[in-house]
Amino acid sequence: MEKVWNYVHYTIFNFYKIIYRLLSYIDPFRLLYKIPAIKNFYSKRGIEDMNQFTDDVIFNDKVSGLHSIWAAIQMGGLIILIEYGLFNIFQAVLGKSLIQIFWEPGSSYKWIFIIGLLVLPWIINEKLLFKNNKYLKYFDEFDKEPKKIRHKYAWISLGIILGIITFFVLSFIPLSRVY
Repeated sequence: MEKVWNYVHYTIFNFYKIIYRLLSYIDPFRLLYKIPAIKNFYSKRGIEDMNQFTDDVIFNDKVSGLHSIWAAIQMGGLIILIEYGLFNIFQAVLGKSLIQIFWEPGSSYKWIFIIGLLVLPWIINEKLLFKNNKYLKYFDEFDKEPKKIRHKYAWISLGIILGIITFFVLSFIPLSRVY
């Protein structure tokens, strides 16, 4: 479970890197950083190639880059979709719409509901991905694997992501019979 979840995280991270690489061809800032005055401005501050710095440090850094942060947010979002899908099925089994109870004005249940939706993904991702930087060890392991295996797990990860989204969407079908 841990390895598969880390592979999903790795796949999302690499997806962001690929999209960024494709969008960088039309990024006007890449041309702006090539202007000699701007290039000199950054070289005086220790940055020889601002485009390379932007790629390596700001976006693609595995520890604190934006792609790493966005991938982590997506991992939490996938768990929230599972939780909400289970909540929809639970409402359908009970035959009651519980969501109105949570969102009544002045109800403290909505905060319990929101905190419950957010705490569980944090606990799961902390245990499976982020505790002692497990994901970095897995990223290094996955980077060393042959391309064929990485592609296989990328397809498996895509299937898991689409399966979670499908489960969430289809969870509204039994719920629609309650209303």
